Amino acid sequence: MNQAVLNITKTYSCDVLVCGGGVSGFAAAVAAARSGADVILVESGGCLGGTATKGLVGPFMTCYDAKGETQIIRGLFAELAERLVREGGAIPPAACRGGDSYSGYRPTGHIGVMPFNAEVLKRVSEQMCVEAGVKLLYHTIVLGCETDDARITRVYAADPNRVIAIDANVFVDTTGTAALAACAGAETVRGSEDGPMQMASTFFVLDGVNKAVLDAHMAEHTEMRLRYFMDEIARAQQEGRYSCGTPKLRMFEASDGTWIVNMAQTDEPLNELDGEAVTQAEIAQRAQIAQLMTFLRETIPGLENIRLVATGSDIGIRESRRLVGKTVFTIDDIRACRQFEDRIAVCASSVDIHGKNGVSYAAHDLDNYTIPLSCLISNNIRNLLTAGKTLSADRYAFAAVRVMPPCIAMGEAAGITAAIAAKRGLDAADVPCGDVQAELRARGAYLN
Repeated sequence: MNQAVLNITKTYSCDVLVCGGGVSGFAAAVAAARSGADVILVESGGCLGGTATKGLVGPFMTCYDAKGETQIIRGLFAELAERLVREGGAIPPAACRGGDSYSGYRPTGHIGVMPFNAEVLKRVSEQMCVEAGVKLLYHTIVLGCETDDARITRVYAADPNRVIAIDANVFVDTTGTAALAACAGAETVRGSEDGPMQMASTFFVLDGVNKAVLDAHMAEHTEMRLRYFMDEIARAQQEGRYSCGTPKLRMFEASDGTWIVNMAQTDEPLNELDGEAVTQAEIAQRAQIAQLMTFLRETIPGLENIRLVATGSDIGIRESRRLVGKTVFTIDDIRACRQFEDRIAVCASSVDIHGKNGVSYAAHDLDNYTIPLSCLISNNIRNLLTAGKTLSADRYAFAAVRVMPPCIAMGEAAGITAAIAAKRGLDAADVPCGDVQAELRARGAYLN
């Protein structure tokens, strides 16, 4: 990009630049700073947390193994959970055993979720960044970058008043759309040839639920169609009173007694990279939520007196561009319960693909699998890492680990790797994975 045309008015420099302040970016920034790096984090919104805060997406999905017996995502995630609980902003995962209101009344696959309060998460994640020495730049949008010899050298960004330049040694793209990677000419993919992009959803929060009545219904009905009011929803769809394809009740009690609802959705693939398309989708989603509120009041026992508290300020984008890394993490790796030599996280999350008329959910009931460090490292840009939803993976493996606890684990590993690369003058791919693993273990991560 042409610096003269951009009229740069301020230049920053740092060891590690993290672009995007969602949960993976927050984790990457804190981890890198704790490793001694000078870190800047740029975020387009006014808070950290991404879809967890701006999108009101909750709860944090499970951090346990498939049997719900052992917590396998620890490290920075466990520290965040402990601080949220201590400040009254979450219910500990160990207390959420599945089948109850906190798990959306799902008896399987949801043991060890963590309901949380978005406002407390904003504050706690921000405090952790400040304590670690991360410089936060809110309301700052990545515009482009300069590269030399397959390395990013400078990122250009804009706040409401000016265009800035940020020089760094190592870069971590946690934008959720691989925005920096695309600007740098990194190899990326979007979607796949064997299926459409996952549907986008707008979460909303309500109160006024008669929990005793809803609990009683769930205790009485174990058959799926009856338990989740699927026949009532199908009837309302036919009658035009329910204008989306979500086929069942999806509600989760939050830590503060409100309820998070995951039912509003776009029913056709959305180009999440087109601002005009996203704008129209968000307008349509808010109208859809008003209709859903009427349906819920009129149809679901215990919801007669519900009140809309909030809607996500951002639509929830489940899928976008992904980096092509040194390794492509695949569904075969999950099915084989593969234990990568360069593993940086252990997971048991199930494959969860949201389509037009429901969710394709393939429960993972086997042994744990692992995520490799090499799927967080760009295949062709030497000082670029990623974490979270932009990891290098096929669409099925991605659909398993896109949820927030694995994203935080990936962010922590990416931040440690970036700090080591910056301090030693190494390419990201040349950082010894054993050094990263040793540091993760020292911080409480589970890599067995």
